[in-house]
Amino acid sequence: MSLDPERIAAPAAAHLGAGVRIEDLAPLAGGASRELWRFDAVLPGGERVPLVLRRDPEGREDPDAREREWAVLRAAWAHGVPVPEPLWRGEDEIVMRRVAGEAIPRRILRDHGAVHDRLTDQLAAAAAATHAVPLAEVPALPAPGGEPAAAAVDALAAQLDATGEPHPALELGLRWLRAHPPPPRPPALVHGDFRLGNFLVGPEGLDAVLDWELCHAGDPIEDLGWLCIRSWRFGNDDRPAAGVGTRERLRAAYTAAGGADVSAEELRFWEVFGNVRWGVICILQAGVHLSGERPSLELAAIGRRTCEPEWDLLAMLG
Repeated sequence: MSLDPERIAAPAAAHLGAGVRIEDLAPLAGGASRELWRFDAVLPGGERVPLVLRRDPEGREDPDAREREWAVLRAAWAHGVPVPEPLWRGEDEIVMRRVAGEAIPRRILRDHGAVHDRLTDQLAAAAAATHAVPLAEVPALPAPGGEPAAAAVDALAAQLDATGEPHPALELGLRWLRAHPPPPRPPALVHGDFRLGNFLVGPEGLDAVLDWELCHAGDPIEDLGWLCIRSWRFGNDDRPAAGVGTRERLRAAYTAAGGADVSAEELRFWEVFGNVRWGVICILQAGVHLSGERPSLELAAIGRRTCEPEWDLLAMLG
C-alpha cells in the first residue's frame, strides 16, 4: 500500500490555496474495505491542517459507492451529525478534516469508563440525527424496494441462499424475523455499520461517527439493533448497547433526541436481524478468501466467527 504525496498536493492546493505542502503522510490501521491515510497540509504561513484520506484499494474501485458516501457525509455534516468535515472528493478518494479520538473498542471500554453513560446518550443522539437527514438530499441511495424491514429480511435471505451453504441457526433467525415483523416505518438514512469500532471517542465522549460506506435507505431502528449485538460489546455483555449502556437507556435517549419511540420488542427484532446479518457477512467474507479472489488471513478469520452470531441467535430465540 503506497500513496505519493504529489498525488494529493494539487487537489489540496486547489481547496486550501497555493503553496500547500503535504507532510507526515502515513497509513492508518483499520478500515477493512477502504484504505485510510493521515497527513498534514501545511499552509505557506506554517499552519498545519490535519486531514484524513479514504480511498478504495487498488483493483477494487467502486466509484458509485464512493459518490454515495461523499453525498451522505456532506448531508450529515450539514445537518449536525457528528462526522469528520468532508473537504473534497478526488478521482478516487475522499478527504476529510482529521478528528482526534480513540477508535479501538477495547481501549474505549478500558480507558473511557467515566463517559460510558454519556456516550450511550450521545450515540442515541447521533443515530437520531442521522435518521433525520432528508433522503431527498442523498438521491443516490437506492430505495429499499418495499416496506423497509421486509425488504431487508428478503435481501438477507437472498444473500444466504446464494452462498449455497446450510446454516440452520441463520435460517431459524430468518424464520423468526418473518414471523415477528416490527411496526412499519418510512425509510430513512441508515448508517449501516453503527457500532463500536466506527466511533471516535475522547474525554468528553463521542467525537465522530466514521465509515459510512454501508449507508442506505431503510428502517432507522436497524442501526440501534446492530449497535446492540453481542459481537460489538467486546466482552461487556452486561451493557448491551455497544458495551457502554443498557438497551433501556439507549431507547429513551434516542426518543429524547428526536427519534421515534422504540419498544423493547422492536429493538429485539433488529438485534436478531443484526445477528443474522453478521453471520451472513462472515460467510461472504470467508468466501472471498476461499475463492482465491482475495486471499486474506483477516477474511479467513472473520469467516471463523460465523458461529458467534449463530450461537447468539440460538440463545436469543431459545
